[in-house]
Amino acid sequence: MPKFKLNLRHQEKKLLVSEEIKMRRKNITMPENVVPNDPLEEFISKMATNPSLLIFRFLAKENSEATEDTLSEKLGMSKNLVRKLLYKLHDINVVVYRRVRDEETNYYIYYWKINWEGLAATLLERKKEVLKKLKEKAASEEGKVGIYYCKKCGREYTFDEALENDFRCKICNEPLEFTQKGKYEEFLQKYIKKLEEEIKIESERNYGS
Repeated sequence: MPKFKLNLRHQEKKLLVSEEIKMRRKNITMPENVVPNDPLEEFISKMATNPSLLIFRFLAKENSEATEDTLSEKLGMSKNLVRKLLYKLHDINVVVYRRVRDEETNYYIYYWKINWEGLAATLLERKKEVLKKLKEKAASEEGKVGIYYCKKCGREYTFDEALENDFRCKICNEPLEFTQKGKYEEFLQKYIKKLEEEIKIESERNYGS
């Protein structure tokens, strides 16, 4: 089963690369970066890949429904890729659809739009998950004088672990940097407080409580 999943990912990457080549030939640029400090785009890029941003941006700008055919034509993507990306966006609650049966062909036509209400709730839950992990991280740092970390891969080490590896990263073999506990804790607590405030505001806005 894991091998099958790996093959699926590989085929999907090949499809995206192939589509990007076609789009560049048509002078349609695939988004390489998300809009800075935009939590929506960061969330979509991480959970559904950067090409999905093209669909999200189009639907958000039009603020109306669009069929797979329309998205394919307007964005210069194949219908196959559009469908795959829409399913990814649907899986993370970014878009919703309604289907209407075509009386002539007897096939269903799918109309897609942004799920603004559901997306707000999804983002709120994601922030709660991040907050929980940050609090767990802060608790695990109690009692430590400081941490050693690799600037290249971000892996962290205790003093004993760093000493055992001659203060070099096990993964990258890069020299380890030292960060004092006070500065690290200050950063964690500052970010935790920021998230708590955002969650409170968004919870009141979404649920009125």
